[in-house]
Amino acid sequence: AVVSTQSTGEEAQFLNSVISQCCSEPFPVIFQTESAIGLINLPEIIKSLLDSSHVVPVAIVFGSDDYVSDIRGSRDIDAVVYARQKVVTYSRAHNIQPIDRVYIEYKDLEGLKSESEKGFGFGFAGKQCIHPTQIPVIQSAFSPSNEQLEYARELIRSFEENQVAGKGAFTFRGKMIDRPTLLQAKNVVDMFNE
Repeated sequence: AVVSTQSTGEEAQFLNSVISQCCSEPFPVIFQTESAIGLINLPEIIKSLLDSSHVVPVAIVFGSDDYVSDIRGSRDIDAVVYARQKVVTYSRAHNIQPIDRVYIEYKDLEGLKSESEKGFGFGFAGKQCIHPTQIPVIQSAFSPSNEQLEYARELIRSFEENQVAGKGAFTFRGKMIDRPTLLQAKNVVDMFNE
């Protein structure tokens, strides 16, 4: 895969033309959005890449440091909430994996764990890393825990039992459960199975 920074749909089309000259088969691409204009143009960029004949977008990386520099903001996590949510939303809408920003305090594994868990909760599929010691922390944060997996499996079983009984929404462990909650549980099981 190629990592390519894209700011406009035209740049995405250019990437397709370059790759088409050297590859006869569709080529997987991980691209990065790291500017205000790139974030604004994200729908157009994704559409251009999806419409291309030789580029297969597999992931979008949020390049927060360049983005923060571009908007003249701070690296503080609160300063990039909007951008992170937009990357997740547009990526997931097109079945492209969203990859969260790098955590530059590479010796602060507790901070990395906290930020990774928040990223997982936002819907990111993974996180950039800059040091090998970060890998197990990130992998753990982006994998469902045994408790989450057990909960999801039990919820799915309970849903199926309630479906047989002719019920739509039902109560599970004191919570009202309906189709969206079921789909969230299925996502947890799917992540475990991948």
